[in-house]
Amino acid sequence: MTAKPLKGRALARRLRRRTAKDVREFQERTGHAATIAAVIVGDDQGALNYARAQSRASANTGIGYQLVRLPGDCRMSDAMEAIDRLNLAAEITGIILLTPVPTHLNQTMLQWRIAPSKDLEGVSPGNMGHLLADTGIFFTPPTPAAAMALLDSLDLELSGQQAVVVGHSAIVGKPLAMRLLNRRCTVTIAHAHTRNLASLTAEADILCVAVGKPGLITGNHVKKDAVVLDIGTTYVGKTVLGDCDPDSVGSKAGWLTPVPGGIGPLTTIMLMRNAYRALARQLGEAIWTEWDWPSVEE
Repeated sequence: MTAKPLKGRALARRLRRRTAKDVREFQERTGHAATIAAVIVGDDQGALNYARAQSRASANTGIGYQLVRLPGDCRMSDAMEAIDRLNLAAEITGIILLTPVPTHLNQTMLQWRIAPSKDLEGVSPGNMGHLLADTGIFFTPPTPAAAMALLDSLDLELSGQQAVVVGHSAIVGKPLAMRLLNRRCTVTIAHAHTRNLASLTAEADILCVAVGKPGLITGNHVKKDAVVLDIGTTYVGKTVLGDCDPDSVGSKAGWLTPVPGGIGPLTTIMLMRNAYRALARQLGEAIWTEWDWPSVEE
């Protein structure tokens, strides 16, 4: 393997310290602290595991965390009312809907019910619209924010770079493509129905893959010395696999995120950063930028 590993753990530690410092200083100055409310419907173990990880990250950064549990057989109207109460609660800074929700509920409508000012995962139409318009008044979903932070940690000049994003989900592919476009990259979006995928990806200076199909990307898909962000995660037993074949891609790329250990360690801290920014915004301080972080000292 010739590619340098683009690991997220060291950067995550830096950003965790930075966020904890910002939260502490903000509370000392204003007397206000951020609190996250995470809504879970039923008892999905994956969602509960994610909630535990969020709770630990909250404690490490000085942000409050509440788990709001709803029964698995609750009605759509009950779930929407619970979100409405959190939207109106002054003590709640941000809201997360833990997924998946039971199939009898409309997950998208519940996510859209969250007020844009408290939508820490950036999935509401209001946040997506501001992202499209590049107003700066939005929350980037945590995974695309993590990908951008890793790119910025390389001190790359993004303007003019050829970027290909494989995956067009509303929480990863689309917002990541828009962030890259807003940074003046030339962006191509591909997906499961794209023909001749390798002909597109082999031209990419920056290749981001978020499909959830292990081994989809091989060395034949990659331009020599490209930056490759493998964002896909698929669990096979207790093993986590990415979308790239690490050996063949690693022999061509200049940088490659490992799976696990690349994007993953950064995503939860991005959620915490969004909670801090939400509190500041709600108190009239426009702290929106994400891109001052790489200057943080170890």
